[in-house]
Amino acid sequence: MERDELLLLSDLNLAEALRESARSSGGSILEGEGYLLTAGPGAHPMLNNALRLDPSLDASAFMQRTRRFYGERGHGYSLTLREHVADADLAKAAQEAGLSPTLEPPAMVVQQRLEDVAPPDGAVLRRVVDTRGASDFRNVAAEAWSSYGIPPSITASVFSREELLLLPHAVAVVAYVDKTPLAAAMMFLSHGIAGIYWVSSVSHARGRGLGEACTRAVTNAGFDLGARAVVLQASPMGDAIYRRMGYAEISKYRLFWCLAAESA
Repeated sequence: MERDELLLLSDLNLAEALRESARSSGGSILEGEGYLLTAGPGAHPMLNNALRLDPSLDASAFMQRTRRFYGERGHGYSLTLREHVADADLAKAAQEAGLSPTLEPPAMVVQQRLEDVAPPDGAVLRRVVDTRGASDFRNVAAEAWSSYGIPPSITASVFSREELLLLPHAVAVVAYVDKTPLAAAMMFLSHGIAGIYWVSSVSHARGRGLGEACTRAVTNAGFDLGARAVVLQASPMGDAIYRRMGYAEISKYRLFWCLAAESA
């Protein structure tokens, strides 16, 4: 698959994952020609995501619409920019609006099934198929993402309903050691590819290969379900691990945060 097609499909998969996350957590969605705004169950920027899908859409008008949408809810929001499209005007508009740059996660892809590797000694991987599994996934993610300064209650609210983890086009797995959930990851299938999201390892269990095992499992689950490629946006802690597994960087995303929007 050519790079341009991979990037288009990666963007579409990300957008669809954001829609599903908003729906499953009781949030709301506003979209029109060339843009997507999703609101989650709370005010934290991580729960509210803005995407300009069409780079020809006027940046100032888009930012005004975005500010109004989140300001009416009293929410902050996260704005995602893409290295592979002409987004310089939007970056300028975001900075003029007072948004702060946060992370620049690489867009990474693998186009063939990974080698099957046994989990680390003592670990058992289980697919999330019920309420108990969903609760374990939620608890792992909540603790793990606190390392980035995100309160556990914020991450947990993404999975306040178990539907996101039990979608027919999603696969979520949890790694257990001595029946204790320690790592997790999920895969979301759309537009002929799979996207990997929410790779998580609790802080005291890192460095044992559990997050990698979960990522490998959901990556291969995507291919087993017919994905032409599997993509992810790498966190700082996961970047080197994904490269070692065989993922290759093809672009970067840029995240800007607005902590509290005011209605325009």
